[in-house]
Parts: sequence; structure tokens; C-alpha cells
Amino acid sequence: MRFDDRLTTVLKGSLPEGPAAATQWRQVIDLLAQKPGDLANQDVQAGLTRLHDLHELVSERDRVAAVQSLSGRLRSAPLLVYLTADTDAICDAAMAAADLTPEICADAFPRLSPRARDLLQTQGFALVVDEEGRPDSLSPLSATTPPPAGRSADEQPAMEPPVDDAGDPAARVAGSQISALVEKIADYQKNRSAETPRSPLHDGSNKNFLFESLESVRFETDETGTINWTEGPPKGAIVGVTIAQPAFDEGPGPDAYGAAAFRQRMPMENARMRLCGAAIVTGDWRMSAIPYFSEETGRFEGYRGIMRRPNMAEDAGHSGIDVERREQLQQLIHELRTPLNAVIGFSEIIEQQLFGPASFEYRSLARNIMDEARRLLAGFEDLDIAVKVDSGQLPESSGTTKADWLFERMTQRLQGLTQSNVVDLNISKAEPVRPFALDGESVERIFARLLSAAIISCEHGETLKGELRTRIGLHPTNQFTLSRPSRIKDIAESVLLDPSQGIDGDGGESSLLGLGFSLRLVRNLAQSAGGSLTISRENIALTLPAAAISKISVRESE
Repeated sequence: MRFDDRLTTVLKGSLPEGPAAATQWRQVIDLLAQKPGDLANQDVQAGLTRLHDLHELVSERDRVAAVQSLSGRLRSAPLLVYLTADTDAICDAAMAAADLTPEICADAFPRLSPRARDLLQTQGFALVVDEEGRPDSLSPLSATTPPPAGRSADEQPAMEPPVDDAGDPAARVAGSQISALVEKIADYQKNRSAETPRSPLHDGSNKNFLFESLESVRFETDETGTINWTEGPPKGAIVGVTIAQPAFDEGPGPDAYGAAAFRQRMPMENARMRLCGAAIVTGDWRMSAIPYFSEETGRFEGYRGIMRRPNMAEDAGHSGIDVERREQLQQLIHELRTPLNAVIGFSEIIEQQLFGPASFEYRSLARNIMDEARRLLAGFEDLDIAVKVDSGQLPESSGTTKADWLFERMTQRLQGLTQSNVVDLNISKAEPVRPFALDGESVERIFARLLSAAIISCEHGETLKGELRTRIGLHPTNQFTLSRPSRIKDIAESVLLDPSQGIDGDGGESSLLGLGFSLRLVRNLAQSAGGSLTISRENIALTLPAAAISKISVRESE
């Protein structure tokens, strides 16, 4: 059983001031927005009260930025009512971030500010009432849809008086209105599973785009990666979404590959993209886009591209892990690391005779145990990294790394592996080579896994040859070319990248999760960093972004 007390924890203590007030305001709206069904009514009331208390302590700029960060994740009707009663900028940001069902939104509609209701009507929505005049759901406006029985075309549905624009925004939504709305939504969510599905409100000639299928969307972004134009409805669910940052939790956004391509201003092809909000766009997409630049100044101005629904083959081949399974797997890896680290520590104590003399046989056994435990630990680390790459949780890499430092680290790290497999590793550089546009840890992680997999795939006495050179262009890259090991010489790339692929006769030094898993992990890590991994008949080519510095000439050096 898991008990979520994060909101209660945030609300403890006295009212903060200064930057801490803005931080708590952001935390409270984030917790209220995403899982309203998991919060008790009194918790929602307490959260809104705290927002009211913090209102004068947090600048409008900070409040707008916090609401915009909820893009596609604002699922709380009481919070939406509160935010739309604030300034126009915050109201607009809240409406763009909202992701409510038509039924819940209908309950909130009479309590929204006049500006929020105008925004919905401008986008083509109207409130539909049942025979008794109660809010039923939101529907796109239709000129041919007759008014409800007993009403004239000019008659408006009965609703509560509009919210007064003057005064404190929190005062306009506090008290009985919020309480009634919270209780109504709680009752709706409680009884929702027992209700029969509603049929579409319109049929035939009056199509409702909330229920139509949408297979592709053309879009443009600005220089920050925010979508500012789409072709066709519903614009409100797509405009404002960014392709510059990976999706977080259940929010909208691209995968790590798409975000990395944006950072490097490189074309992207079939990047995974998730959209939220209207039912017609909610779900997974595949995004292909290219950057465009000003003809006059050459300045980067954004991306133009198209998003499409994944086909059956892509759906079948996608091994994405949902949030709950990902959290469970990461928790399991964490719990396995602890005893493994303890085993490694005690083995080192015995092997080094720190607590007293030990026989040669006993120390040899301890050394073997230590090696196997480290191999298991390395496998768990790879699995953890693969989960983070797949979910877009891998931290963004920044900084630069020199090639000399990298090769010195590889010499130290791979010396034991090359000696045990009797493999020579010769790497040359086409000088001068630019630094990698990645931090040292990221570059070392990618090269260590690629070279380890290659060394293990060699025959005894074999020589691996590698070359690193910088490719000059609008976006410079460092390309590392490695000769293919003899044991995988005639194996197709698709087979090599199969996670179940191994090598006949693998010894104890082989990757715990198999050669295919290791190569696929290297490819995904490279793509998340804005690079690529390709396998030809003779070579394995790894491409990573290089730092943009002054012009260079090329000379060969060993």
C-alpha cells in the first residue's frame, strides 16, 4: 500500500517568503493538478487556501511560468476555476494546460471566469444541458444542432451568475462553490465506472471532432521549440507544447532522441512524441521534422514537421515501459544494488586480508565472488540506464570532453578486459579533433559499452582498429569508426541489435544482458545525445556531437 502525503508535507510549517513562496506555490499547483482523484476534499480545500495566502507573495511572472509548466497535466477542475479567476495571462495559461473530460469540464463551466468561458466559445465549444437544465457536457458548436426541448434558440442555459472580475481571485472561487464542485467531481469519479458509456452527442452530418480520429498533424515551432501553429483542430491541445524537453511522467513531449535532436538543431525522423488533452490527440505519435533558418540572417527560427500515429509494426515493436512498471523495476534494481555492494565490500576485505591472514584458496574464491558481483552490478546499471533512456528520464548532458582524456580513461578501464581476451586495441585520431559536446560521464558511458562489447566479440589474438575524426559542417560531429570483430563479421545489423542476441561460446567476461542489449543501449544512448550508431559490413560507426569552435585543418597522427 502506498500513501501519498506529499501535499500535506508541503503545507506543513509557516507561510514562506521570498523565493521559497514561489517554490511552494509551484509545488502546490503541481500536486493539485495531476491526480485530483487521489486527494480528499479537505486536502483540495487546504491547497487552494494556501494558494490564496501565497497570492500576494508570488509575482505574476512566477505564477504564469508555474502554470505553463503544467501543459497538458492540469486535471483538477477546482484548480482550473481558481486559476482562471486570476489575471488574463494566468487564465490563458491555465486553459491551455487543462486536460479535463467533457463531463467534468461541464460541471466547472458555470464557475469559470468570463474570459475562460469566452476562450472555450472562441474555440468552438458550448455547454450542453440535459432535459432538466443541468450541465451535461461540452460540445463543439453546430449551426444545425437544434436547441434543447422547451427552449428557444436565443435562450441561454440556466447557470450561476458570472464571477465578478473585481477583487482577489481566490475570493471569487473560495467557499461553497469550490466545496460543491469538489464534491460533485468526487461523486462523478466514484460512480463513473458503473455508468454506461455515452454515445457521441452528434451524428451523421454534425461530426464532433472530439470523437473523430486524427492520423497526422502538421506543425511549426518557434526558436524555443514551442509549437505555435498546427494545421486543423484542435489547436488548443497542441499549440504551446514543447519539443525541446523530454516528456515528464504522464505529460506531453518528445522522447530523449527528439529533445537531443532539437538541442543540436538536427533533423529528426520518427521520434516518439506524446500529446495530452483532447481525446482526439491524446496518446503516442511519431514525429519527423527539420529545422528552418532565416533566409536573411541565417538565424535558427524553429522546426517544421509532421506528427503521425504509429503503425501496427511500430506499436508491436515498441518496448516502452509504463510509469508503474518503470517505477517497480527501478525500485527492484535499487534493492538489488544494496546487497551486491555489501558482497563486493566483504569480498575485498577477504581478498586484501584487511581483518587478518587468509589462505590463497580462500582469497581466490573471494576474488571470483567479487568479480561476479561486479558483473551483476554492471548489468543492473545498464538495465537502469536503458529504462531511463526509454522513458526520457536520462539527465541532459552538458559541457565538453576532450578526446585525450576519454582515451586515457578507456585505457585504464579496458586494460584488464583486453588482456584476458588477448585482444589489441589500436585507436588513431585525425588531428586536430574537437572536444565532444557532452560531459565526460556520458561520453565514457557510451564508449565503454561499445568497446567492451567489441572486445568480447573478438577472437584471441585479434586486433581491433578504431579511428576518430571530426566532421566539419553546420553541426560538427565526431565520428568514431571501429572495425567489426571477426565473430560478428557476417551477422546482419537487425540481428545484432536484437536484445536476445549473444555470441556462441560467451565466457564469464561477456555482458550480463547479451551483446544485442549492449549494442542497442549504445545506439539509444547515442541517439539521446544527438548522435547515431550504424553498423556496416566492415565497420561500426559511432557519431556524437562535437563542440563548435574555430576552423581546423586535418593531419593524420597515431
